Amino acid sequence: MKKTRYIPYGYTVRNGHTVINHTEAEIIRQIFEEYTRGASLKALASELTARKVPYTEKTTNWDKARIARILENTRYIGDDGYDPIIEDALYHEAIATKAARQSCQTRQENAAIALLRNRVRCDACNSVMTRHVCSKSYVKQSWVCTKPDCGCRVRISDTDLLMKITVIMNRIIRNASLMLPKQKARRSDSPVVTHLRQELQKELEREQPSEEYILEKIRDVASQLYREGQAKEQVAARIALHRVRMMHPQDTFNCAYFSDLVSYITLNSQGDVTLHTKTNMVVTTEE
Repeated sequence: MKKTRYIPYGYTVRNGHTVINHTEAEIIRQIFEEYTRGASLKALASELTARKVPYTEKTTNWDKARIARILENTRYIGDDGYDPIIEDALYHEAIATKAARQSCQTRQENAAIALLRNRVRCDACNSVMTRHVCSKSYVKQSWVCTKPDCGCRVRISDTDLLMKITVIMNRIIRNASLMLPKQKARRSDSPVVTHLRQELQKELEREQPSEEYILEKIRDVASQLYREGQAKEQVAARIALHRVRMMHPQDTFNCAYFSDLVSYITLNSQGDVTLHTKTNMVVTTEE
């Protein structure tokens, strides 16, 4: 095994000839077989890294890019004079699987971006941002503030944007209390509540108070306190908390989870994302 790979993984040089490295070839076969059975690039990379399978003498770290290059390498079926490691049928099955997954991901991203329209706001001025696509740019997608005096433009790919949102949503799923608004200190009674209490007290002080009138005033006081207080918000927050506890962290953007948790997001000029939840909480990637 070389410190730096100059020949494809799965091969080595012996007596001046490129030959199969049988230990690495077994890993190649596992990658193709597990990928066609449903394993993701990320899962395969994580598994090999966890097993400390060497990629070179210097590293046992694997990533999605390395797995993808292996799956696309036609040398493993005997191209360019290399000895074949896998059967043609397995290679073409993996290529077909990859194409199908990419097509599915594209459809998912289109649905997700459609969901985000009118839910992306400028972090600087809170105005709505619109999505633009420039085919000549390296990063084709950008979001532009609609407020003329601001005009903030954030160039960020759809994939990166959805990934950043997913990371924050996973943070909420792992810590559902982030959905709960902080309790505000109780304020003194408003003039309306004070007046209602006074009317109630006057009736109680009468020699023959009206029970019906007293019950009516008690309901009026309770109703007014509810309108002025956090009771409504707390009920909504508890419902949201219960919903979050039924969720599981996701590898990709989940439209249903987003709709349940988020009112809108804000983007700043550096491409940082902030989620504004339906319980009026603000959540970022920061712990």
